[in-house]
Amino acid sequence: MFRRMRKKVLALVLLAGCTLFAAPAQSGEPVTVKAFVLSMFEVGENTGDFAGEFQHWYEKFWLDRSISFDVPGAYAPVFVNEDGVAGTVTGMGKARAAATLMAILKDPRFDFSETWFITSGCAGVAPQRGTLGDVFICDWVVDFDLGHCWKESDGVPGEPVFTVPDNYKDNASIALNSALAQKALKAAETVEFQDDPKAEAYRQKYQEEAARAKPSLRTGASVTGDNYWHGKGSSQQAMELCKLHGAPEYGVTQMEDNAFAIVLRSLGLLDRYLVIRDIVNFDQPHPGQTVVESLDASSGGFSIGMVNGFRVGSAIVADILKNPAEWEKTLPQTNP
Repeated sequence: MFRRMRKKVLALVLLAGCTLFAAPAQSGEPVTVKAFVLSMFEVGENTGDFAGEFQHWYEKFWLDRSISFDVPGAYAPVFVNEDGVAGTVTGMGKARAAATLMAILKDPRFDFSETWFITSGCAGVAPQRGTLGDVFICDWVVDFDLGHCWKESDGVPGEPVFTVPDNYKDNASIALNSALAQKALKAAETVEFQDDPKAEAYRQKYQEEAARAKPSLRTGASVTGDNYWHGKGSSQQAMELCKLHGAPEYGVTQMEDNAFAIVLRSLGLLDRYLVIRDIVNFDQPHPGQTVVESLDASSGGFSIGMVNGFRVGSAIVADILKNPAEWEKTLPQTNP
């Protein structure tokens, strides 16, 4: 009897909270979003099964304490809780990511004028730059695809197989707000990182010191490619692209960040964009392993990457909610 009464009371409290929270949307007033988390995929359901990029976020911020919005043109619903923390799954690849984000930003039901936008998703890493379970807060995005390229067999041996014309460079390489990245690094510096014995054993197959290290917080450029490339040759091309653009040495490889950055820049919101990427795989084989074997390997890195990326991201969101004025100081017009 007591349990049934308690459940009814809880249901009434939740209903009242959701009704009050939904009032701005119903009255025509836009919902103010303080932080917007952009994940690219979920493995199955948003809760209760094997966790992809969105599930840990959903279970903490939106399960039983949010309202959802179906946005025309977006890949999945947008969830918003009473604290003004929003999130969605955008779909994978640059085209889907850009289309989803632009559709949401143009929806008049939301006020994004003071929102901090956060990519939270997985990535690959070069073994000389990081390891399984690392989390990178990136200060630059570089497009791996945007330019001119040709097969090695059609070029001069030993020379690059790509070039980036000047009229491509504005979109191919974008410096992010470095003050914002540093603020985020500071907010997440005490986060405890999860590890796994399987991942620990797999790391030892690589010779590089960074690859063998324990998971930690790092920074570097984020390289975006619609093609899920793999191997030392492609990694070297990514290194050369970053050097060509004057970007830092690349830290992570993924499939969406340039798209998000271009959309946000087009609406004057780029300086509010954080890229948080957790490492679930090395972007090339270890000695004695083929590229195909490396792509198919079960390294133990996926689940710890999902956990560590969420822990870093949620620590940053918590600090944004607690100290909003301090975060506003990272914007260029308010810097000393």
